Amino acid sequence: MIKFFRKIRQKLLTENKFSKYLLYAFGEIILVVIGILIAIQLNNINNAKTEKNQELTLLSEMAKNLELDLIDIEWNIERNTTLAQSNENVLKHLNEEVIENDSLNFYYGNILGNTAFVKNTSAYDNLKSIGLNLISNDSLRQQITRVYSEKYPYMHQIEISYDQEIQLTHIYPQLISKIKNSTSTESAFPIDLGELKKDNQFKEILNQNIGVKKFIIYKQNELRETINQLISSINKEITKG
Repeated sequence: MIKFFRKIRQKLLTENKFSKYLLYAFGEIILVVIGILIAIQLNNINNAKTEKNQELTLLSEMAKNLELDLIDIEWNIERNTTLAQSNENVLKHLNEEVIENDSLNFYYGNILGNTAFVKNTSAYDNLKSIGLNLISNDSLRQQITRVYSEKYPYMHQIEISYDQEIQLTHIYPQLISKIKNSTSTESAFPIDLGELKKDNQFKEILNQNIGVKKFIIYKQNELRETINQLISSINKEITKG
């Protein structure tokens, strides 16, 4: 093709058709520019397609991560609910209210305890290494960032810095001298039930623990809802393609 154009130029020059030569040369330049622009456009389309495929793959991985996070959150909510109910039932027992006596040892064995949210962040870590702008949907990108950079760290803070600290510094010291663990798992009983019924400080500790557990459960339910919303948004984006 290049030889063909060269021959045309040479022919125009040998025939002294300089004006036509200039017009032809200009047209040839235009064709070259158009060809370059088309090549650039095709390259941009290919790059956009590659980035979109990369985005959808990462979003699929993130949805799977979030599903695993939901399983962990569900377990934590269930565990904290058990702990809260156990504290409530022990308090009722000490106040001589009617409860299921067959489960008393279980309740006393589940006064102390806390949960730790185990999050799966491989997809989000990959996204950060690639660049958050890979997510083309601005609203979805903000939603993802809010969950991983705000909601998850906050849950870690209230579980570890707040709940675990209370369990270790307030609840545990009260239990070691007043509650004895039995040989079976999650089973315990008062060392001196009569004295424990008169121990208002111990009852106040139980009340405090109940409040803490209910607060944690509330925040875990909030996080569960937030994760479900994010999964829904991600699935919509994947479907839209």
